[in-house]
Amino acid sequence: MIRLLHLAAIAGLIASAIYAYSIKYDTLYQAEQVAKLKTRLRKERDAIAVLRAEWQLLTRPDRLQGAVDKYLTLEPIGTAHLGRLADLPARADRGDEIARKLEALGLGATATPAAKERAPSTTAGRAEEPRTTGSTSTRTPTAKR
Repeated sequence: MIRLLHLAAIAGLIASAIYAYSIKYDTLYQAEQVAKLKTRLRKERDAIAVLRAEWQLLTRPDRLQGAVDKYLTLEPIGTAHLGRLADLPARADRGDEIARKLEALGLGATATPAAKERAPSTTAGRAEEPRTTGSTSTRTPTAKR
């Protein structure tokens, strides 16, 4: 019985040693990967810095002006190129939308109270609910079950 217990303890020690070494080597591998990624990141940042410097060099105003003079046939901007307010098209008149709706109902601005009473009713016998300006729908009460 004691020998079996000794063998189990030795097997446990060997298993724990193997597990500890596997964790150690996995940690070393991960550290190498981190170091490689840091090196790659540094190289990318250096490449970005070089590209930014090249961009600043290529977009210098004196260099661009030389390229414009050489390759483009542009004329200088003068006062003839500027627009005036009179050149803009006239704004379309929207009119009075409320008056247009009242006239469509036959209730023009000059309508008298008597004419308003004679105006055709669109509610067909129902009591009219008060409406806000611009409202186009009528509310119908719903019964709760």
